[in-house]
Order: sequence, then structure tokens, then C-alpha cells
Amino acid sequence: MSMLPSDVWLRVFPAPRISDVLAYVHATWDWLRATFATAVSFDHDETALTDNLCDALGDEDRRFAHRMDCDFQAETWEFRRGGDGQTTRVARADIRVILGAPGTPHLVLEFKKLDGSSNARWRYCFDGMSRFVEGKYAVGHAFGVMCGFSPHDLAAEASKLAAYIGQHEYARNLCCILNNLGEVVTKPSAIDPIWARFDTSHERPSVVPNDPIILLHALLPCPPSASPPARIPKRKRRSSGP
Repeated sequence: MSMLPSDVWLRVFPAPRISDVLAYVHATWDWLRATFATAVSFDHDETALTDNLCDALGDEDRRFAHRMDCDFQAETWEFRRGGDGQTTRVARADIRVILGAPGTPHLVLEFKKLDGSSNARWRYCFDGMSRFVEGKYAVGHAFGVMCGFSPHDLAAEASKLAAYIGQHEYARNLCCILNNLGEVVTKPSAIDPIWARFDTSHERPSVVPNDPIILLHALLPCPPSASPPARIPKRKRRSSGP
């Protein structure tokens, strides 16, 4: 099964614009690493890293310099209204990119730390990607972005992550749609081959409307702090002599 973006996405938020957003994210992250390396090191948790990045992305002068007419919102809630009129908070998106007036397409960016372990990749899949598949994020939207902070070689991590997602059981649980080659992962990315490492497509059976979604997968370099932990000097014992 294949999917093409709807007309409204092509008019308001076409693929080149997604590429522009990801290029801006990478450039801003590079600036943060060069300027405040310790503040955006792998030692920090995901919330601290994404909040720091979102604040920098939203800087008015930086957005103007990069011609980014987007609004970057951190930790925004997704709401759902039930049949009885009650609203429920479903999930919080790490960073939401919004173009134009309310109701226009938006792009959700979900971030996870990848330390090279299977546990981190499991969280990436089932506490990250699954939020798009289950409709906690981006209902009615054709695209989403998963982004990993990694202290390791990015090409190697991307290959291992793609292989992890492509395992039969995980691909089935994530409702993956095979591409024209019969593969779970489209590599290089068909939407943004420069800034995204690969794409995956997913059915959304529990979402209304249940149109599929394409996830772009990007990685950001995030080495640990170069500063060693501070050591408290030991006091010298005084001589007990006469």
C-alpha cells in the first residue's frame, strides 16, 4: 500500500517545507552544541534537551535569519473530546511546529535518547513511534518526525535502529506498511533524504480518520559532557607526633 499527501498538505506543508524544518533543527542543534555544549550533553534527560532545543528554535532573530515562519511549541497537550463532551489529555508532544492560522497542518517532533542499548530502541519504538500510530499525536496529519539524541556514530545507530524496527514482531505491532520493495524501512528517506535517515509508513486502525502516517527518522549528535565530575579533595591527616 502507498500513500500520497493530501492536497491541503501539498499546499500548506509540502515535503520541501518539512526538509526546511529539519535543516533548521539540525543547524540550531549544531549552534547549541558549539555554544552551550555542557547544557545539551547526553547527561541531561530528554525533557531538558528538547526544551533547550525548542527555546533556541523559537528565537525570533534566528527564525528570521533562517526564513522560518513557523511557531515552535514545547510540551503541548493533545486533547480528545468524548461522546459525553468530556475532554481528556491524551499525550504531550515534545515539539510541535505550526504554520499559519489555527487548524492548518502541524508537524510533531518526538525525541528519544538512544544510548545504543536495546532498551533505548524499544522506548524509541513503543514510547515514541507508537504515539503516532495510536493517534496520541498528529491525528488527521500525514507526517510526523521521530528524532533520536545519540552519543554514538549516527550512521551506525541509524542502521541498528532501522533493523530493530524492521523485526517482524515489532513491525507488526507498529502497524508498518511495506514499501514498493516489500521493506519496512525506506532508506534513504523519500521525503527528506538529506536530514532524515529513513522513513517508515504506518496504518492507524484505531484513529478516526484512519489515514496512514509517514514518520521521518532523524538523529542528532549528543556526546556526553567533556567535563569530568568534580572531585572533593581529601584532607591530609595531621601528624599525631609529639
